[in-house]
Amino acid sequence: MLRPSLIALMLLASVAAGAETSQQPFFNVVSLEASATAEVPTDTLTITLFIEEQGADPSDLAGRVNTRLEQALAKAKSETAVETRSGNYQTNPLYDRANQITGWRIRAELTLESRDFKAAGALASRLQPAMKLSAMVFSLSRAAREKAEAALLTDALTRYQGKAQVIARALGFPGYTLGQVTVRSDGPVFQPVAYRGMAMSAMADAAPAPPIPVEGGKNAVTVSVAGSVILGPGK
Repeated sequence: MLRPSLIALMLLASVAAGAETSQQPFFNVVSLEASATAEVPTDTLTITLFIEEQGADPSDLAGRVNTRLEQALAKAKSETAVETRSGNYQTNPLYDRANQITGWRIRAELTLESRDFKAAGALASRLQPAMKLSAMVFSLSRAAREKAEAALLTDALTRYQGKAQVIARALGFPGYTLGQVTVRSDGPVFQPVAYRGMAMSAMADAAPAPPIPVEGGKNAVTVSVAGSVILGPGK
């Protein structure tokens, strides 16, 4: 019979041999990637407007801001083609040179979102001069982005397979076998259009704002395929 110590040594040798085998490099493995990109028209417009008040009494300020915000919400709800929701609400102290609080500033935001650009722009104009225009962002809705990604996926995979075949033939192999493959979607990148608050404030004090012209443009959507292939007879 084998002694326990000898059996233990044999087990350790077997484990070491297995570890050495697992650490051996894969032969004829090539890593590569391919992608497909399309310029997709933006279909969603998000407009941010704000109210800002400052003074010595924060309770009085909050009352004035809340009243103006409620009035703006009531007016915005009359436009059914635009989704309206409350945005950021901030209360910040004002300091003098001695770092003493001299007053308060309250800023409340209102967000308009719609796939009807003209309706959203017209509503934003009607809400002025009671509110100031802060920013406009054009983007893709989830449905539009997913539709674009589905169309690009086949193209990206075809490019990936074509690149793998070119690499195999260039290196003298008749074909390849797919290894690990990862699919990733990039974008879209939002397109913000910012407006200077001071300029808009001066206009708001003078007269109602004219209708806002809007043009969404396009966003780039990219689907990337990355992974590895094993060069050989192929399948």
